[in-house]
Amino acid sequence: MNAPNAAQIADWNGAVGERWAAEQQSLDALIQPFGDAALAAAKAAPGEKVLDIGCGCGETSLTLARAVGPSGEVVGVDVSGPMLRVARNRAAGLANISFMEADASQAPLPGGFSLLFSRFGVMFFDKPVDAFARMGRALTPGARLAFVCWQPAALNPWATIQPRRPLPPPACPRRRPIRAHPARSLLPTRNTRPASWNRPASAVSA
Repeated sequence: MNAPNAAQIADWNGAVGERWAAEQQSLDALIQPFGDAALAAAKAAPGEKVLDIGCGCGETSLTLARAVGPSGEVVGVDVSGPMLRVARNRAAGLANISFMEADASQAPLPGGFSLLFSRFGVMFFDKPVDAFARMGRALTPGARLAFVCWQPAALNPWATIQPRRPLPPPACPRRRPIRAHPARSLLPTRNTRPASWNRPASAVSA
């Protein structure tokens, strides 16, 4: 039996992860509008302890670290060794940020976080309900959750077609504001996919 998320872990530690690490600047610029919208909803404050899921090359973790300041802490979690090498290099010398190479749906996580954040890092779990329940246990009472993720690939043809010329970055949708919700929504009462998983998810907080 394959380990949970095995295919994703293999991809992000192989050619996919190496490519994202090599093209960090251009790829971060491509998805920056979506990340900025989620960060604005998250409202990280000085002194907070933040868990950044799927932190990749560290762009959002670094932004969050600046927001929480020296009295706060940011822990970035990702499965990709190549991308985390970039993240650690970028964060060298910063005392309020650290990174874990781990599958957040399986690995033991530290606790005491008042904010769980993710930019396109929570859509790869084989069992999302179990993953969110585990991550929820790392949060303090009254903690917040803010994330952004894509809709299914079938509704995002730009991600699968082979263009003759580079596609421009997709515009940040403005159909509705993003809100950070209390983390109690992470504690499902039955083993089903959250309804929000099937909503338009260009900029969504669970």
